[in-house]
Amino acid sequence: MFDRKLLAVEVAGRHIRAAVVTKKGKGLEILDFSQVDRPDPEDDLPAIEAIKTLATRMDYTSGPAVYVTSLARAVEISMNRKKVSKMKHYQLMEAVKWEVEPYTGVTGMQALIGAKKEDKAAADPGMVPEPDETDITVNVSVLERNIYRAIKERFKVAGFKLARIYPPEVCFYMPVFIEEFEAPRAILDIGQDYSNFAILKGERPALINTLPVSMEAIIDHLTGNPSGELESTLKFTARQVPEPMPLIISGPGAGDRRIVDYISSLCANGAEPIALKKAAGLTGAGDDSLNAVYATVAGAGIRELKSKKERLTGINDVEPLVPRLKKSAYLMPLIVTVLLITFLFGHFQYMRWQESSFKSRITRLSAELQEKKARNAKYDEAKKELEDLKKEIDFTKNKIAFITGRADEDIVQVINFFRDLAGSIPETVILEKLIQKDTLEYELAGLSFDLSSVGGFATRMQKKRWCESVVIKSLKKADKGGLQFEFLVKTRMVSE
Repeated sequence: MFDRKLLAVEVAGRHIRAAVVTKKGKGLEILDFSQVDRPDPEDDLPAIEAIKTLATRMDYTSGPAVYVTSLARAVEISMNRKKVSKMKHYQLMEAVKWEVEPYTGVTGMQALIGAKKEDKAAADPGMVPEPDETDITVNVSVLERNIYRAIKERFKVAGFKLARIYPPEVCFYMPVFIEEFEAPRAILDIGQDYSNFAILKGERPALINTLPVSMEAIIDHLTGNPSGELESTLKFTARQVPEPMPLIISGPGAGDRRIVDYISSLCANGAEPIALKKAAGLTGAGDDSLNAVYATVAGAGIRELKSKKERLTGINDVEPLVPRLKKSAYLMPLIVTVLLITFLFGHFQYMRWQESSFKSRITRLSAELQEKKARNAKYDEAKKELEDLKKEIDFTKNKIAFITGRADEDIVQVINFFRDLAGSIPETVILEKLIQKDTLEYELAGLSFDLSSVGGFATRMQKKRWCESVVIKSLKKADKGGLQFEFLVKTRMVSE
């Protein structure tokens, strides 16, 4: 399987951040991340030169890219479960597009969306599954078409192909999925303007909330201007963190020790900043917590590469295949007719050329065949003479060896080996295979019920005069218990 790599870019606060994420097999890695100051704080779109600078810094000069922006809105829409279950994905997107205006202010004509049906959560062990509800939640990402085109053009000028745009609300928790975890986890992303909170169970978020709590508001609360409403909101959020794991903190707020300590004091199991490590995924809190600001941009890359299902929440302007085919349906008969005529004419010409080519080739190959048959007959005759000569030489060598006594020495050597081997096998070892690879080399395999017996067996053989070396080729746990081992025993000729 080929490795996939892409660039993720985010504009947030005073900075433009980027990360390069790769997928190797089923594993995901964050190769690098970096940030630069925004050239124009009033411009909500990514600066072309900033994209180029970040990509060059991370040695990613061209290829696919994704973008994270708060201009893209994430909303949840309830729809009839029965109707949604009968829809294809492109039909669901078309239906949802006309429902987003009350939530986002973007009209259906101007809206580009991504939509993903919310999976039904499995019941916890020992709990009775809840009955199916009449409505289903659809997670929808929305962005104005004109904004998407402007962003796409900037990435194109910078030398990259924009694959999708994601809202921050669907990306900030994705780095947690780099490592597998069994117990539910919770993550709080503290941003410059607001915060996002999510509870993760398995491979999906069970809860996502946006909180009216910013990094500056928390610092202001801690430095002499306390806010009861802010503290109440954070305490309520802290009570939702599932035990026994600590709350994970990401975003700019994770880099401020005062905020981390304060949030930790509100949580029953404490809190710790998410620590992103380049080319190694998540690590412990010993890493620089300032890297937590890259959680959202890295999360966008992880979502894009993780699976086709995760990409459904992303926004792009590619029209689904089925509607495209329907729009050009009136041209299909003409296109099919032209293709058929072209194919038949080409096939006729090709068959005529093949016939002429095959005839000339048959004539040439027939002559070559006769010539090769004559050469092969001479070769076979010489080969037979060589084999007869080898057999005669081997026979003569065996006779000489027998006369000089070497044959007797070989027999004595084999007898000594098998006699001493039988006496060296421990009681807890079962010898399953013995192969003589050549005159002085044997391969043994068997089963032992403890590790010491394997070492003892090898040591006993090494003490024999005829033993030159014992090499343990493999030692592994057997399917039915015990240890499966393989030895390579090299012997030497010894005189009596």
